[in-house]
Amino acid sequence: MPDLVYRGGAFHADTAVEVDAGAGRILRVGPVADLASPGAAVERLEARALLPGFVNAHSHAFQRLLRGRTQWRPASVPHADFWSWREAMYAAALALSPEDVYHVSRFCFLEMLRAGYTAVGEFHYLHRDPDGRRYDDPLELAQRVVAAAAEVGIRVALLNVCYAAGGIGKPLLPEQRRFATPELDGFLDDSAVLLEAYAKESLLTIGLAPHSVRAVPRDWLKELHAWAGRRELVLHMHVAEQAAEVEECRAAYSKPPVELLAEEGVLDTRFTAVHATHISLEEAARLGGAGAGVCACPTTERDLGDGILPAEELVGAGAALAIGSDSQAVIDPFEEMRLLEYHERLRRLRRVVLTEPRNGRLEVAPALMHAGTAGGARALGIDAGRIEPGALADLVAIDLAHPSLAGWSADTLAAMLALSAPAAVVTDVWVGGRRRIEQGRHAAEAEAAAAFRRVAAQLALP
Repeated sequence: MPDLVYRGGAFHADTAVEVDAGAGRILRVGPVADLASPGAAVERLEARALLPGFVNAHSHAFQRLLRGRTQWRPASVPHADFWSWREAMYAAALALSPEDVYHVSRFCFLEMLRAGYTAVGEFHYLHRDPDGRRYDDPLELAQRVVAAAAEVGIRVALLNVCYAAGGIGKPLLPEQRRFATPELDGFLDDSAVLLEAYAKESLLTIGLAPHSVRAVPRDWLKELHAWAGRRELVLHMHVAEQAAEVEECRAAYSKPPVELLAEEGVLDTRFTAVHATHISLEEAARLGGAGAGVCACPTTERDLGDGILPAEELVGAGAALAIGSDSQAVIDPFEEMRLLEYHERLRRLRRVVLTEPRNGRLEVAPALMHAGTAGGARALGIDAGRIEPGALADLVAIDLAHPSLAGWSADTLAAMLALSAPAAVVTDVWVGGRRRIEQGRHAAEAEAAAAFRRVAAQLALP
């Protein structure tokens, strides 16, 4: 029973949330007096506000190792960009054993929980051993990622990545050998095994992810989309992250990526375009008209110099926004949310851009909070991101006494959180009704941090 509960775009006092811990779902939400029942266990959350858990719709967990290691360039090199950063990423990918993948993923997922993420879409493209050979168990690395998520208790959508080319019409680069899915049928067979193996896991779902128009042949796209559709799986794809990607697509197909995907029938309500930083107004309209989602990763896009998401155009066209931590340069849902708005302010040279109507005003916070919670849940195909009866009991408690929230009121708290607060305001996190973070701590954090430091200490990058 917290001081405030966030639902319907606003905070409400005198509100309790009843959870069925066995089912992992919310049973009832309403006035405290209405929900009180004899013998029921009641937990009072003093000086706390309760929010739906944040959803990280796009993650490469192993890239957590890169933090701090790529913030330089040789003095003789005139500039650094996404493409030069990619070389360090490849080197990290080639250096990891299955055990390393587990330890790095576990620590990364734990960091997400502490920041208030209750679910993550892991865009998983480490498939092979460092020499590019299939493991005896082709799902070796996927299982390590799944085990890491289970150990810390975060909900995970494993987005199995198809990666077959090093560019349109080009073979994979040698340094991309761990990503290889050279045969479509083989990739789909492995995906079917994943589905069967984890069909009964309550905290795990499976999705498909053609990596990008650069990495997947055009004639595979329809079959990947159809295969996912028959199984009601979400489909995610990197789209127009870099101007060079758009130029390559135009040169090969005489159209930009979104138009290509529309022609192949890939765009629908189960599709999420990741990044979309270099799309036209017409492409934004195509995404919105198809009911597709767009996952922005502003802290990564900022770090890599990718560009700025045209969020206002996408929202105006009807596309659903979500957020992701992507390369793990920062793991903070509040920062991802606020950058959606602040980048628009810089781009437009005005304030209060991404808004929802409320009480005769146009407010920013509800739109950003929706992207961080329900928008991400929609992208991953999970019934979370809202505090309503029947929804998954993925919840976050906020410390109302935190210095960054000093002076809050029920009317200003959402804006403080969405536009000013750090992730340190998160005190407790529940996934499926089970507390995973208590007073900012996780039971496995000391051991997980020590194991991560051991892996990081052994990593040498160019």
